[in-house]
Amino acid sequence: MIPIPHIRDDAVFIADAHYTQERNQLIGYLNTLIANPVSQVFLMGDIFHLLIGHIPSSQAQNQPLIDTINILSQKTEVFYFEGNHDFGINTALFPSIKLYPRALQPALFSYQERYFLLAHGDIFLTRTYEAYICTLSNPLVLSLLKCIDRLSFGRIYQAIAKKINQKPIKSLKLNAAQLQDFSTQRLQKYAAFMQKNHLPAPFGVVVGVIEGHFHIGEKTQEYIALPSFACTQEVLKMEVLKMEVLKK
Repeated sequence: MIPIPHIRDDAVFIADAHYTQERNQLIGYLNTLIANPVSQVFLMGDIFHLLIGHIPSSQAQNQPLIDTINILSQKTEVFYFEGNHDFGINTALFPSIKLYPRALQPALFSYQERYFLLAHGDIFLTRTYEAYICTLSNPLVLSLLKCIDRLSFGRIYQAIAKKINQKPIKSLKLNAAQLQDFSTQRLQKYAAFMQKNHLPAPFGVVVGVIEGHFHIGEKTQEYIALPSFACTQEVLKMEVLKMEVLKK
């Protein structure tokens, strides 16, 4: 049986930073973690506003944050869950981090005596979205995009990035009733995934969920919707017997 990885008490979760050269506050925060390391950092997707790992122009535009993450990975254990804004990432780009491409999400982790499924969050949505994102992240498509990028000297990528950068990043505000309904629906989706893949909850305990993507920044007993760092500069910190979203 493959051992279930463990979340440590001082772990930090960061989601949806949507880094650009103008929206670069994450570099400053990661530098504080480099100076004062924790044992684990979970990068939960959409850390970059647009990073296509196979495309040289995309790498060049995001190099400052790529370098900072690689420095951090020499100080602490870093997990990277690909999102829908950052994909095609490999160990050539991040040689010392533990990568979780979309195909490996959700991933089961333990924390104290509980278990959680971790994912960026853009899963179990619609068939149309699933077809779109699977096509976009297909290795053949990524290779084609790499060729186009080289032949256009990066101009096509720059045009796409400029258009995407114009899209505003917003938090999703839910009242208590809406949050309960939303979390129940998401937990049901994850439970259906476990049943479909014959993954019973370990030792009979309830499995919770930690995910980003929706920019919510709220939690229920079993569901943690990570905040968008781009919107609030907030992170999730795991601490003994409690979980809190702490502003940085």
